[in-house]
Amino acid sequence: MEKGKYGSVLVVDDDPSVLESSSMLLKEYGYHVVSSSGVDDALERFRVNNIDAVLTDIVMPSKSGIELLRHIHDMNPTTPVILMTAYADMEKVLGALKIGAFDFIIKPFTSELLVHSVEKAVHFNKLMLMEKDYKHLLEEYNQEIETLIAERTMGLMSLTLADKIRNPAAVIGLTCRRMLEKEEIPERLIPKIEGIIDEAAKLDNIVKDFQSLLKSKKSMFRYEDINAVVESVIPIIENMVADKRIELAFKCSEQPLKVNIQKNLFQIALSHLIKNSADAIHDGGKITISTYQSDNTCILEVSDTGSGISAEDIGKIFDPMFSSKDKRYGMGLPLVKRIVSEHMGEIEVTSKPGEGTTFIIKLPVRWIPKD
Repeated sequence: MEKGKYGSVLVVDDDPSVLESSSMLLKEYGYHVVSSSGVDDALERFRVNNIDAVLTDIVMPSKSGIELLRHIHDMNPTTPVILMTAYADMEKVLGALKIGAFDFIIKPFTSELLVHSVEKAVHFNKLMLMEKDYKHLLEEYNQEIETLIAERTMGLMSLTLADKIRNPAAVIGLTCRRMLEKEEIPERLIPKIEGIIDEAAKLDNIVKDFQSLLKSKKSMFRYEDINAVVESVIPIIENMVADKRIELAFKCSEQPLKVNIQKNLFQIALSHLIKNSADAIHDGGKITISTYQSDNTCILEVSDTGSGISAEDIGKIFDPMFSSKDKRYGMGLPLVKRIVSEHMGEIEVTSKPGEGTTFIIKLPVRWIPKD
């Protein structure tokens, strides 16, 4: 749309002479003018044009300038509307000011009065746009600060987990190695014990990664495809549920879903979540992992056909060490929630006893990838 030197004004009046003279005057002063003789037509022109201010007569056939004011503010509450009237009806004018009219002028008016009122209105609109831009920049800045704080918190969390994991992992590995040194260990148990030793070594590597995060002070957030993260976890889970006759399905989004995440930490959260679903299935069933995007949110769902969670317990499952009569959730789900929170995300759960449970992770798509 053409833009005048000083802005764009919508002029509305059913009197052709007033409409033409007002429009010509504003054009001479450097404004781009959109003219209309009625409310319905004016609203359509407002929708398709970038209007800085509206100048409208109050008394018009069919619909009034007051109605136009209401409709304009429904579409854009900050657009200033100036009312013109040939009648010194102060009660009507005061009523219009109460519902948000920017200014009013009484016909007949001087050119100076009209231009001065429009100038104030256009300037006001530009200030409002500047305020919106400022708020947007401030929100982006605050998001960056949140990111830095989250990364710092994750580093401290890593150190805490490292302290709690290292000693048990070392004891498990050492105990298993000693067991293998004994001749009376049945041959069929040796591969399983060796597997435990390998897993203990993996735990030790995780500890080293956590400690490296804190020591290097480098961000371990990367722009990762959530689908690829899920695919990296599935083989581990398949091996875990192989003897439980559980079907594992992955409904992958058609497009990559890239978000800023700490991959290793998020893999841990996802593994805990799927393992929790597997534990809820006692004799065959299905776990379905789905990924998709809704607006600016990346969504990951883990659904199972397990025993479900009672209405009494569902609000407590993220509490540390919560246990029910037949289920001890331990630290798994609270850890998952903590990791999701550190990624600026949310986790929700829906469940029906006897039918299954769905965990929903929502991660904001708020950071732009860097090459």
